[in-house]
This record gives sequence, C-alpha cells and structure tokens, in this order.
Amino acid sequence: MNDYQRIDQWLWHVRIFKTRLLSSKSIMSGNIEIDQSKIKKNHVNVRVGNKIKIIKNNLSQEVEILQLTKRRISPKEVDKFYIMHSCSVSTTYIKAQNDMLKNKTHRIGKLNKKERREINKFKEKNNF
Repeated sequence: MNDYQRIDQWLWHVRIFKTRLLSSKSIMSGNIEIDQSKIKKNHVNVRVGNKIKIIKNNLSQEVEILQLTKRRISPKEVDKFYIMHSCSVSTTYIKAQNDMLKNKTHRIGKLNKKERREINKFKEKNNF
C-alpha cells in the first residue's frame, strides 16, 4: 500500500463524512487544514502522522492519522485509523450567535433581497 492517500478519500473512508462529495465540498470551502495550512484542493495527499483540523457543524476537531486505508471501514474499526486530539465549538460560530442575538428584531413578513443573499451565502459556506 502507498504511504500517501488523497484527503477526500481518507475523510470518507474513516467515516468523518457520510459521502465523498461532502468531504470534497468541505475541503473546497476551506474547512479542512493539514498541519496548520488550509487546503482548497481535493487531491492533496496525506500521510501517517499528519494532523488534520476539521470544522464541521460549527465544531472544530483535530485528528492525527494513524493508518491509511483502501476501503471504507466499519464504524467499529474507526479508532484504529485516527486519534481525536481536540473538539471545540468554533469561535466564529459563537460570534455569529452573539451578533444574531444583538441584532435580532421581531420581523413580520418576507426577507428583503439583501437578507436573502446573506442567508444563501452563509448556507453555501457551511454546506457539508
């Protein structure tokens, strides 16, 4: 077996993401870092010992790769392939929640064009 593997494959194989497409979207949106450097390409290779920071559902997880795999593994075997170092709530999420509470107005009716664009932009950024 090779000593490297594509990041999108590895994230899907070890069940961090449900589908490979979701892992690819997360990578392309900038929610994945390998050894403290942001990546935007799916074809970046990872090796045993790399530390990956994953921002998913407003949670920041840091994992270290123990093994690479050629196939999608069962949930029982997941702990053999990576170590979870930390898991914390994203600070940008906390700031966004605080801003929403400060600026929250009790609105009746439809959203205007600017508000719809902001919502769509937020959904596209966090679509995984």
